[in-house]
Amino acid sequence: MIGVISLSTNITVSCSGSAIPQKPSKPQTPSTLKCLTKSGKLEEAIRLIEASPSNLTATQSDMEAYSLLLHTCISQKSLEHGQRLYLQFLLSKHSLLVNNPTFKSKLITLYSVCGRVDEAQSVFVDGLEHAPESVWVAMCIAYLRNGYLVRALLLYCDMLCRMIWPGNFAFSMALKGCAELSELTLGRAVHAQIVKSNEKPDQVVSNALLRLYSDQGCFADALKVFDTMPQRNVVSWNSLIAIFVRRDRVVESLECFRRMQGEGMGF
Repeated sequence: MIGVISLSTNITVSCSGSAIPQKPSKPQTPSTLKCLTKSGKLEEAIRLIEASPSNLTATQSDMEAYSLLLHTCISQKSLEHGQRLYLQFLLSKHSLLVNNPTFKSKLITLYSVCGRVDEAQSVFVDGLEHAPESVWVAMCIAYLRNGYLVRALLLYCDMLCRMIWPGNFAFSMALKGCAELSELTLGRAVHAQIVKSNEKPDQVVSNALLRLYSDQGCFADALKVFDTMPQRNVVSWNSLIAIFVRRDRVVESLECFRRMQGEGMGF
């Protein structure tokens, strides 16, 4: 159970920081929550919600405000505020709040950036049978972020076994894990899934493939990936140049560098 300190009050704090008397039953507007959150006033925003828990609703505007609040908790690594917000979701017993995959993914991310992998895992396994790909990927990234590379890849495989088809976020995560662990065979299997996927690989996925093949010295595979990329950025070109450099092919590496500059990219 998530611990919480009761901070319920009967006041509202405006974006300017002034206290405004308020009746406990008056609902809070999403615009006020967004204003406080964008100003970095997480404590005031959370108190506003705790002051009227019975008025916690799940309209589109509400959901956007709560999502922004959780996102700010992540960027500020404010675990306490994130826990208190999620506790209000649980107390409300509102299924659209408790079982929302976006909120669950953000809470997993919050725990992971604060180094609390066990708590992130507890959030993940709660209601796992209904979890979409985004929640699985959030947990995989949580493992990667904290150095649990094998766990991340095992979880990715578990996701596949449950017939949850991965997208670009999952692919890039799996490829990063494969590159870090020098798992070329598994990386090739992920590449095969990318080819079969209905979702075209984005730059992040393509760059992850380039890094994997480059690190493993797979020159032909890396070139094939590079040539089929619809768009290339500096990372893509640097990965290709690194392959030539490792093979002591100075002329080709310089030619790649000139081509990169010709496309308007450089350092």
